[in-house]
Amino acid sequence: MKQKEIVSNLAVITHLTGASNYTWVYFKDRPRLLVSKSLTYFEKLLPSCIRIHKTALINPAYIQDITPPLRAKAPGSITMLGGTLLPISRRRWLEVANDLHASNTTHDETDLTEALGDEPVEKNDKSRFGRAKQGIELPERFVYAFMQDERKRQLLAEIINEKCPHYAIQFFESSTSLIGQLPQTVPERLPALVFLEVRTVGWALLNTLEFIKTDNRFRHIPTVVFLREQSGNDVEVCYAAGANSVVCETNYVAFAEATERICRYWLTFAALPVDKVMSSK
Repeated sequence: MKQKEIVSNLAVITHLTGASNYTWVYFKDRPRLLVSKSLTYFEKLLPSCIRIHKTALINPAYIQDITPPLRAKAPGSITMLGGTLLPISRRRWLEVANDLHASNTTHDETDLTEALGDEPVEKNDKSRFGRAKQGIELPERFVYAFMQDERKRQLLAEIINEKCPHYAIQFFESSTSLIGQLPQTVPERLPALVFLEVRTVGWALLNTLEFIKTDNRFRHIPTVVFLREQSGNDVEVCYAAGANSVVCETNYVAFAEATERICRYWLTFAALPVDKVMSSK
């Protein structure tokens, strides 16, 4: 089977795996095929497929299940229809998540014929070259937040939705309701990050930090405090109560910049002992 025939049969291709200058092409209804072309070669010809790993390119129409990374430096995985389990590179996870959430746009067949540099591929249903039509629902991970400032609540929601779309943010009307929710939450749905934004340090804030950081079930959860008005040894007191980070800021621009960096660190780069904590419960 020639390369152009493989491309024209995307509707029945489930995934491709590569090794050096060779690629295995896997089909829904026929034996796999070894082709003497690199995976990168097929990635350019199949724009509706998603590169999830240096060794794997998938057709999203055949995804059965998605497992996001349990911690920032761990890989995720995708299970294809039929049971094949493929790894998601930890460096590609955000890109893969964004691709799977993207709108179901299709690609003009002429893009493929130009790339092949050969006679036109037979035109069939345009959707065979497009992104999967059915919706792909990614397993959600969560961020909890108690924000006294309404504008900062909006900014935080916008940053999470734009920069970390595979996380869902849950806001609480009080810090008491936040810590009241934690014991009712199964380990798999515990938040990956907690934000606490207050005007001043008070009993409610310190009680929340102490509750989270003295309970073996929750103390691994990164907890970030934003203070609008700092006085005395407020910062030291917050750290002593268990805060992972304390940020003192006075305007919305500073808040947005700090929040984006914090999300990038805790949700992308930092490795957390999630597996150990869950298994010890």
